[in-house]
Amino acid sequence: MDVNCPKCGAQNWLDNQSRCFQCNAVLRRCIDCANYERSAETCKALSTDVDLYEAENPSLLSCSTNCTNFSFLGRAA
Repeated sequence: MDVNCPKCGAQNWLDNQSRCFQCNAVLRRCIDCANYERSAETCKALSTDVDLYEAENPSLLSCSTNCTNFSFLGRAA
């Protein structure tokens, strides 16, 4: 699945990439995942709290970076 990088906008293939090929930003963000509950700031799949800042700006050590439960939440344009 092609997704746009949240930082630079470059298109990346999400299935086999966890970071943007152009700017190295993390592509798998909790805020873009169907398992993330924004109002409670929790991941339903992992049963763990993820604060909103980390959900929107994950680092290489964030749980979303290589999450096997990540399910991209498609957004309407």
